[in-house]
Amino acid sequence: MKSNQNNLNKTKQQKISLKTLSLEHISSSYLDWMNDPVLTKYLEIGGVKLTKNDLEDYILKSPKNGRINYAIITSESKNHIGNCSIYDINEQDKSYEIGWLIGDKNFSYGLYAPMAMFELHKIALLDLGLERCRGKVLKENVKARLNNQFIGYKETINIKHYHKKTKKYLDVIKVELHKEDWLIRGEILSKKHPDFFQIT
Repeated sequence: MKSNQNNLNKTKQQKISLKTLSLEHISSSYLDWMNDPVLTKYLEIGGVKLTKNDLEDYILKSPKNGRINYAIITSESKNHIGNCSIYDINEQDKSYEIGWLIGDKNFSYGLYAPMAMFELHKIALLDLGLERCRGKVLKENVKARLNNQFIGYKETINIKHYHKKTKKYLDVIKVELHKEDWLIRGEILSKKHPDFFQIT
C-alpha cells in the first residue's frame, strides 16, 4: 500500500513558481495555515492567534523590514500552497536567511519544499548577488534538516537557543550554504531531477 501511495504522489508532483506575496493571496486557507499548531510548531509565530488584519500588516510592512516574501504556486493547478521569504540580508558580508512553509497539506510530500528553497537561493545568489545563506534549525526538526541536506546546507555547530513559546533552551544547529556549494549541488539536482531543478 505504501509503495502504491508513493507512486501516486510521484504522478501528482508539479513544478512550482514563486510570485511576490501580495494582499490578493490572503485567503481563509492562508489564515488557517498560520493558525495550525502542527504547521507552525517550529515557527516563532506559532501559537499566536492571527487574524486577516495580521496577515495584511505582515505583507504590507515586510518590504520596509527588509523581508522579501513569495507565494508558492503550483505551475499546473495554480494552487497557492505556501509561502517563503528571504530576510536578514547583510550587504556587508553578502549573507541572508530564508524561511518557508508548505501550508496546503495536499502538497506536503515530494519536492515542493526543496523546490521552494532552491528557487529562493536562485534569487538570492544569482539575482541579488549574495554569497552565503545562514540559519538555524532545531535539532529535533528532522524534516527541515533533511530538506536542508537535500539542497546542500552544511550543519556547523550546535548551540542552545531560548525558545520564547516553550520558555526553554532547545538544541539548535547552525547551518550554512555558500554559493559555490549551491552551484555544485544545483548541477547534481538538475541532472537528477531536470523537470524540477534548473539553475538557469
